[in-house]
Amino acid sequence: MTVRRADLQNEEARLLSYFWFPMRGRILTNAYQMKTYNMWDALTMRQTNGALVRLITPVYPDEGLDDAERRLQAFSIAIVPALAEFLP
Repeated sequence: MTVRRADLQNEEARLLSYFWFPMRGRILTNAYQMKTYNMWDALTMRQTNGALVRLITPVYPDEGLDDAERRLQAFSIAIVPALAEFLP
């Protein structure tokens, strides 16, 4: 599954985030794609429901970005099957 990845940092904290938009069997990673499909689905199916899934983990001071990446990937693999029950 393709996701959008963001590495966020301010003075005190660093975070790693994955996010995607699941919409009626599609996995979208771009907000413009999501809006385009949402408009198309509104016209053709009269449905505009969708979701944003965002997973965030801290990058601790004593670890590298690769460690946080592995943690977030493992959590993503574990959570995606459970999310499928609840998302449109």
